[in-house]
Amino acid sequence: MEIVGFVRTLLQRKLVLGILLALATLAALMTAFRIGPSGVERRSVAVGAATSQILVDSAESTLVEGAGTDQIAALGTRARVYAQYLSSRDAVNQIAKEIGVPPSLIVAHGPFSEGTGIQDYDQQGAESRARDLVAEGKEYRLVFEAQEDVPIITVYATGPATEQALGLAKASFNVLERYIGELKVEARKAEAIAPPPKNPVTSSVPLVENIVVRELGAPEGGLVGGSADMVLMVLAFLAVFGIGCIVVAAGSGFMRHWRLAGEMERIGAEANDWLKGAPAPAPPERERKRKREGGPAKTGS
Repeated sequence: MEIVGFVRTLLQRKLVLGILLALATLAALMTAFRIGPSGVERRSVAVGAATSQILVDSAESTLVEGAGTDQIAALGTRARVYAQYLSSRDAVNQIAKEIGVPPSLIVAHGPFSEGTGIQDYDQQGAESRARDLVAEGKEYRLVFEAQEDVPIITVYATGPATEQALGLAKASFNVLERYIGELKVEARKAEAIAPPPKNPVTSSVPLVENIVVRELGAPEGGLVGGSADMVLMVLAFLAVFGIGCIVVAAGSGFMRHWRLAGEMERIGAEANDWLKGAPAPAPPERERKRKREGGPAKTGS
């Protein structure tokens, strides 16, 4: 019976029902389309993703000549340090300048950064969790990983489209290459000021002058995700229309009970006035005629 009353309440308000249908249809369309500079565009929930690898190598190239275990380990340590540098604010500013976006839109994590996704969320501190929540709203994300004893930096980049993600990955290599070049210039200046001894102690750790970075192929990427489907449209329609119907039915029931409560108060006030000595209602016409004639009252059989 409650369902029947609910449906009757909605059918009695055809104008309100039509407005609800229009709003629900509009909400469903907005989940799949948006109004852009070029007109109505299909809304997409996809993001661009790209990956690349950077080899931290020596000038002689360990790929061709081969290298000892100690040299590979030393290059691997440098790769982790360089990966962490790429996540610094200085490197992010240079990457942003190279791809032409504000630095505030880019968030980057290195191998020593908290909240990179490698560790469990439960193991993060409160400050790390807060940073991750802030980073969720960023349009461009960079993650730099470098395994221990492996001189390779893996770059993971995401952006609004594939081109932006590929640009992030490429810019990361360019910034690192430029940074190492600056380190070499500083090393030459320091050597000119204070020349090394004639017989330096030999070491398996390559010097800055001997370090080069090589890109292991061009960055690769594509779209992750897809366009909004019919399921989202149906859910949006049902949510808006259902909530609207419930609000209309609840409001109608509230107003009906409000009027009923007011009527009950009015009847109760009239009854109280009558009990306090208000004039009794006039007798029926036949009773008034009998009193005028002075006859006995008739009783019903």
